[in-house]
Amino acid sequence: MFTPKIIKSLVQIYKKNPLKILLIIAFLSSFLALFMAYISQYFFGLEPCILCYYQRKPFFVIIAISFLALLLKPKKYLKIATIFCALLFLTNAIIAFYHSGVELKWFDGPKICATQDLENISDLEQLRQAILSTKAIKCDEPQFYFLKLTMANWNFLYSAGLFLLILAILIQEKLSKKYETK
Repeated sequence: MFTPKIIKSLVQIYKKNPLKILLIIAFLSSFLALFMAYISQYFFGLEPCILCYYQRKPFFVIIAISFLALLLKPKKYLKIATIFCALLFLTNAIIAFYHSGVELKWFDGPKICATQDLENISDLEQLRQAILSTKAIKCDEPQFYFLKLTMANWNFLYSAGLFLLILAILIQEKLSKKYETK
């Protein structure tokens, strides 16, 4: 009962301005990805490596850009924001591809491991304790598989799929406007 009304409303919004729907999709999909990452980390104990943290950053930026663009009225901002979001999904897909390659030993991973804040350490004993208590999370050792794919693999598919979706709709809109003017 409630769902058909939502779908009808979304179809109406899409007909009026497809860029708004793309930005809503970008916002919600980025929020969902971060939500799942934090659930995995804080409720299931899957500690992220440095590449996992890098993969979160484009999602944060997409949320900010899409939210701001939806608040602004001029239509020109919607197109620019949509293009930026698409490029950020592509960026995330590239990072996730690299991370997947590190997991498969195709590429060398980063030499950075998880570290604690070392600013408050004043002597060698404190430094030794900090080093011994730091759990290094390796980028080349996946902690979790779902349907034989790692979280980095899923993130690649997710981000690449969202990039291709936005790109396809932007191209379709451009072509439909081109043929309308003829």
